Amino acid sequence: MNRKKSWIIAAILQVIFLLLIAGSFYSIDYFGKEIKIKTVPVDPKDILYGDYVTLRFDISTVPVSKWKGETHLLTSRQQTAFVVLEENKEGYYEVHSVHPDKPAVNDDQVILKGKAERTWGDTIEQMQIHYGIERYYVEENTGKTLEQQASDMAVTVRIASWGAYKITDIKPR
Repeated sequence: MNRKKSWIIAAILQVIFLLLIAGSFYSIDYFGKEIKIKTVPVDPKDILYGDYVTLRFDISTVPVSKWKGETHLLTSRQQTAFVVLEENKEGYYEVHSVHPDKPAVNDDQVILKGKAERTWGDTIEQMQIHYGIERYYVEENTGKTLEQQASDMAVTVRIASWGAYKITDIKPR
C-alpha cells in the first residue's frame, strides 16, 4: 500500500511540474510588461518549422562603455549580460547599461538577459549581445513580406517580472 502511494505522488509531481513549465510561458502574456524594440529582419526558411524571420535588434550592438563590469569578462560569447533598457521619446527601448550580475532597476527600466562578447565596430569597441529571441517564426509564405519591410520594423516583447520574455508581435513601424 505504501509503495502505491509513492507512485501516485511521483505521478502527481510530474504532472504539476509539466503544468508549471507550460504555465510559466503563458503567464508572461498576463504578468509581463510590454516593450518595443527596433529591428532589421532577414527571411530564411527552416525545413522542420517553416518560415521564420531572423531579427537583429538595435539593442544587440552596444558600446563597451555601457559595460559595468570588468572588460576582460567580455572575451567569450558565453558572458552572461543583464541589459538594462529604458524607453526613449519615440516609445522604443534603448540600452541604458549592461551588467555581469542582475542589477536593481527602477519602475521605468526593464532587464533582458543575454550573452555578450566584445567586438570591434567602425571606430569604437562594441559588445554584441544575443538575447535568444533573434528567431521569430511566422505563418507560411509571410516571411517574404516582412523581408521587404525590413528597413522599418518594430518588435513587441513582453517581459515578466521573474525575467522570462518572448516576442508577441512584429510589424512595420
